[in-house]
Amino acid sequence: MGAKWQSVKIFTEDDIKRITSNYSTPIGEGGFGVVYKGILDDDCDLVAVKRYIRADLKEEFMEEVNIHSQMGHKNVVRLIGYCIGESTLTLVTEYITKGNLDHILHSTGTSIPLDKRLGIAIGCAEALNYMHSIHSLSDALVFHGDIKPANILLDDNLTTKVSDFGLSRLLSSSITRYTMTVRGTIDYMDPVYLHEGRLTTKSDVYSFGIVLLELIARQRVRQGDINLIGTFKEAFANGNEFKKIVDTAIANENSFKILKETGKLAIECLTLDVSKRPQMNDVLERLQMLKKILKGKAEDTRSILSTHHAWLKNKSPSFLKRNASNSKILLELSNIRKFTTEELNEVTENYSYLLGGDASAKFYKGTLEDNTVVVVRKFLCAGSEEAIISGGVILSQIFHKNIIKLFGCCMESETLILVYENMSRGSLQDILGKKEDFPLEKRMRIAIKTAEALEYLHSSATGIIGHGNVATSTILLDNNFLPKLSDFSSACMLIKESETTTGDRLISRVLLGRVLNDNPCRYSSVLLKLENDVYRFGGVLFALISREKNIRLDDLVDKFTKSYQINNSGEVMFDKDITNEEDITVLEDIGRLALKCTILNADEMVMRPTMKEVAEQLNMIRRSWKECPTKEATYVSETEGIAVMSAEPRLPNMMRHLFGYRHVSTSDPIRTC
Repeated sequence: MGAKWQSVKIFTEDDIKRITSNYSTPIGEGGFGVVYKGILDDDCDLVAVKRYIRADLKEEFMEEVNIHSQMGHKNVVRLIGYCIGESTLTLVTEYITKGNLDHILHSTGTSIPLDKRLGIAIGCAEALNYMHSIHSLSDALVFHGDIKPANILLDDNLTTKVSDFGLSRLLSSSITRYTMTVRGTIDYMDPVYLHEGRLTTKSDVYSFGIVLLELIARQRVRQGDINLIGTFKEAFANGNEFKKIVDTAIANENSFKILKETGKLAIECLTLDVSKRPQMNDVLERLQMLKKILKGKAEDTRSILSTHHAWLKNKSPSFLKRNASNSKILLELSNIRKFTTEELNEVTENYSYLLGGDASAKFYKGTLEDNTVVVVRKFLCAGSEEAIISGGVILSQIFHKNIIKLFGCCMESETLILVYENMSRGSLQDILGKKEDFPLEKRMRIAIKTAEALEYLHSSATGIIGHGNVATSTILLDNNFLPKLSDFSSACMLIKESETTTGDRLISRVLLGRVLNDNPCRYSSVLLKLENDVYRFGGVLFALISREKNIRLDDLVDKFTKSYQINNSGEVMFDKDITNEEDITVLEDIGRLALKCTILNADEMVMRPTMKEVAEQLNMIRRSWKECPTKEATYVSETEGIAVMSAEPRLPNMMRHLFGYRHVSTSDPIRTC
């Protein structure tokens, strides 16, 4: 479930003050400092900003940044950036809507059914299991060090997001590490760690055991002289006493067996004999099994919901049987979950909730064991699995807030099945086809965020990826109209030689030299995707300002091009719902930028902007619109030159997308996949 390329921003102190409105809205406080609510940018993206009390702990702070930046998992809160200022240290993370589990359990009367509580526990167990596995970027395990309800955040679906890596440490799997400085929350701390200073992932298991007890009892671990751990142990020793200490809101004849088994699992996690504590992967399997029993999908504890690890050992995907040459696909997909057909039947409740589809695939709504709502894409025919899986490999290795998350796949059946995060509003194409209000501000936000996602894909930092199928149908929207680019079945990727340990599929230095010194179109089968992305994004811009939906991309480009040729304006094409007098200028700016993106004349192709330039120009257009919406257009027309482009000499055609404007050395080869 990891992500290979997770970008982390470096903020200035002025940035942090702007984001938090000078630290005006505190939302949490602890021994480390205060957490503030903030707004990241012009798109009103909410963030949480953790400001440390002490500014002299830069080494410890950077260790937290280093560890947290490697945690690309759906059940770990996303790190956005950090700031090392003269007077403060701050972390910026995504904002999680429901707050923390401690507050919800103990300070509200919010109803939480047992299946949701098990889902919360499963999400935390999945995150810890991920941390306790060898991590590809550091070749080490991660000890969280402060697992407690206050550090378990919950989103609108009550899906877990583990937070706060301030006490986390990297551990070698073969070396025992000790510390003289024991830190943590005493009520949730492993006594063995407290007294011996021995750092081990089993200390996280102990703390997780306490979280389980609080989930089923809805009581704090310590209340005055009462210790919840001792109370549970006594209850198990006295038989029927157990019924008296679990939360009455979830205790009934149907749930009692589940609650008792959950309590037993918690007590096993809490044993003082470290060697007898279960590993987190065992804890995860047992919790998944208990939820399965609760939902009536299993008759007894022997019917354990198989994990992807067990599946990898015992199953042979049908697609790989038919394609022995692709046997390394499983290795390349090792960072996403491999679902069984049985698991997906449970996730989708036997494919009960159809969301839509076409002749090639159908989409179903589902819910994972940790309460995560997902979309299951079931392909209906064989024949294109290789391209789809290749796109899945690419998607599984990238991490961006405006790119859809791939959670897993199933290759047991004759056709492929993929599992993605759910985007509640469907595609941009769906929104354009509806009659609901769709203001220009939302359209601008969609355009900018999509452009930034493509800029990310096209940048050398991510490995240089051409999407190949940018369209209103592949831009999905969440409930807040935040766009995410999807469908990577046509994507291809270029990776620098220094970023791979294998030498296969390398573009040779000789060939690279020819590309730089000859006509690049002769070698452009991969780079063509980058140009195609710019062209198709121009079509998306035209669709956004015209609300045209049932028209071919080339036809839409042709209609706008003719409008500008005849009228020197695109106004006749603009959606009448957004053509207020004060908005005509910004619409013209967007239209002219889209014209640049869709240039087809070979002699003028160099005039096409890169996605980096497109994103910068769209942000410039919006800033001008916000600051002075009635002023003259800021976009430079074709007759006045292309001042928005770089003044530096431009590499010919498609090569500039790959190399930007810097000098390219033939000693810096790339490989394709």
